[in-house]
Order: sequence, then structure tokens, then C-alpha cells
Amino acid sequence: MNKKIWSGMIIGLALLGCILIVVNNAKEEPQSNISSSLNGIALHNLQDDKLMNVAYTDKPTVLSFFTSWCTYCNMDAPKMVALYEKYKDRVNVYGVNLIDRDEREEVVKYVERHEIPYPVLLDANGDVFRQYNGRGFPTLYFIDRSGKVTDAIIGSSEMDTIEAAFKKLAKHG
Repeated sequence: MNKKIWSGMIIGLALLGCILIVVNNAKEEPQSNISSSLNGIALHNLQDDKLMNVAYTDKPTVLSFFTSWCTYCNMDAPKMVALYEKYKDRVNVYGVNLIDRDEREEVVKYVERHEIPYPVLLDANGDVFRQYNGRGFPTLYFIDRSGKVTDAIIGSSEMDTIEAAFKKLAKHG
């Protein structure tokens, strides 16, 4: 096989793989091994670098894992801001940045560019992301008041899909 055909096949397969990841991961079932034993998390807040304790008992909670360089995270950020504004009285929302895969200055720019009003927490070494079996960006986990993950969305999603999960969490969380 000549070099041009081989290169074209590799590029085509890589693109197909990316498309399949986004399409297939748009809606994920909740991770069954993440249970109510997770009483909350404590991470440093980007805004003031203070340790913030996130307890799920206050309100149902959405954790939005992201990186500033993720194209899909940038596409979904305005959706998350709009949903936060709509549901903030019934649902807590926290952005969780994997700062070990990002640059702090870029995260600050991301927050400013998207005018993110909810707290952005820093997962310094990815432990929280691994605790939730994170597999891609963006990842949304919907957590009820008992600390149980009731829904998860991995990858970019349509606004209707994300809002349906918010509505369900607000109603039953």
C-alpha cells in the first residue's frame, strides 16, 4: 500500500473513532460502583484557593468535569451556565477542573470567557475524577442528596438531553 493511502486510512480511522466516542458517550448509565458512600468531596476553589467542602445533603448536585482545552467542554459551557441559572435554587452545580492536565491561567480565562457563575473546583491530581470512574470530557455526574450518582453524561450533549437530567434530579433528588 502506498504511503498516501495508508496516511489517509489512519486519519480516517482516527476521525471515526473521535466521532464514535462523542456519539456513543453522549448519554451514559450511572456508574453502579459509585454509591451513597460518597458523602461529598473537598477541593480547592479556583476563585480564592480555599478548600471547599461539597456536601450532597444540601441539594442535589451536578459535578461538571472539564478542561479548558477540551473543544467539547467549551461547546457545553454556555449550556451549563444557562442550566445553572435556571436550576440554581434546586440544584447545586460545581465545575471540576483537572488542573493536573491544564494550566491555571487557561482555566481562569475559560471561566471568564464563559462567564461561569458557579464554583470551579480544582482536582489537583485527578483523584476525584478517578473516584467517579471518569473517562472523558466533559463529564457530568448527577448526584442525589444521599450521595448516589443517579445519572451521568459523558461527552458533549444537546441542551435538551442535559436539561432532562437536570429536571429529573431537581424533581427526585
